[in-house]
Amino acid sequence: MRKFGKNLTAMVLAAAVMVSAACTAFAAGSPVEGNIGNNTTGKAETVSDTGVKVTGATSTDKEMYIDSVVHGEKGDYDVDVIGTGTVAAKKSKVTIAVKDTTTFEKQVLKGKGLKTKKVVLRIGATRNGKLKAANFNKKAFKGYKGKIVVRKGSISKKEFKKLVKKLKKGGFKGKIVRK
Repeated sequence: MRKFGKNLTAMVLAAAVMVSAACTAFAAGSPVEGNIGNNTTGKAETVSDTGVKVTGATSTDKEMYIDSVVHGEKGDYDVDVIGTGTVAAKKSKVTIAVKDTTTFEKQVLKGKGLKTKKVVLRIGATRNGKLKAANFNKKAFKGYKGKIVVRKGSISKKEFKKLVKKLKKGGFKGKIVRK
């Protein structure tokens, strides 16, 4: 009986170690690096088991494409948050394809990224739903003087009007259109 108790204790201890190691492997804030679009790579941190917050994107082209999925070494993650300073380099065009639940933090474009000529927002190809103004921090594009194009199929007229009002109030200085 005593030997059985020792074996049981060892198994319980081993199970506890495995559970704690699994929890830390997928803990919120774990760094993820991977492909987030055509010739675009990025840095992200996990916010859930299947979702990430994109914190930096780099592209070898003049244009940058940020998809609604990050293809990392450990699998694919949905983009739940576009973080502060995600675009820090000047590009001619930045396309951000997101889910309808993706949120935008303040100052998505920072530094030289503010000199980007055009930002296109749209729902990703495999996603359903529409963007909502509530998903955007009012200072998401603060100081940006370029053009933002929101695809018609990605947002309703009512939500678009709310978004324009919200971004202008937050310091957006450019032009925003729904095409």
